[in-house]
Amino acid sequence: MKTEKFLHKLQAFFDTDSHKKRQHIQELKKVLIKLKKKERKIAYTLLQADDDCLIKQYQTELEIIRIQRKKGIEVLQQHIEPKKS
Repeated sequence: MKTEKFLHKLQAFFDTDSHKKRQHIQELKKVLIKLKKKERKIAYTLLQADDDCLIKQYQTELEIIRIQRKKGIEVLQQHIEPKKS
């Protein structure tokens, strides 16, 4: 009986760990989608801008968002890769 109880607790522990990991991956995907939408919006606004000061500001924002997305994608791939191995 003690072995069964221990196995159930161990199973519950691993299930919560995998659940947290899946939840983290889903949150990362949501953030990446939001960043992509924001990137597209700023890129469109950049094309419409006439003022040099605004253009530089939008370019800076766009560069920051691209770097954030790149890092987010790398983190997401690191979380997904061990699952495939």
